[in-house]
Amino acid sequence: MKKLITAVLLAASFMAGANYTANAYDYHQKQERYIEKLQKELNLTQDQVEKIKQIKQAQREEMKEFMKQHKNPVLEATKNGNFDKEAFKNTVVENAKNMAEIRAKYLEKMFSVLNEDQKKKFIEIMKEKVDRMHEKMHKEF
Repeated sequence: MKKLITAVLLAASFMAGANYTANAYDYHQKQERYIEKLQKELNLTQDQVEKIKQIKQAQREEMKEFMKQHKNPVLEATKNGNFDKEAFKNTVVENAKNMAEIRAKYLEKMFSVLNEDQKKKFIEIMKEKVDRMHEKMHKEF
């Protein structure tokens, strides 16, 4: 029985590790495609590309730290055994504020790398992205 439990736990940990590695690889590929798209659409110089890669890497590291420390709204709201609606809402808002601060900081850094024409085009790209997201949400609901 102990051998079976050990085998199951070993297989589960291997699968979890493989899944984490696959997700990290997918994320890295997604970031590379994003930067390639920006390079093409914004006509970025190689220096700008390198700076943006550094900015995105720093953002990723800060987001990883945030995810380690962020609070789970459901757990915070049920600490006393009942559901505390206000604690839930406060935790969600606190998490959102922290994430917004991180994103704002890195968008500000991205903008500092771009020239005026690139900034305008970047804003257009972001608007199109938001419009596509809204269209997708309307189709699903």
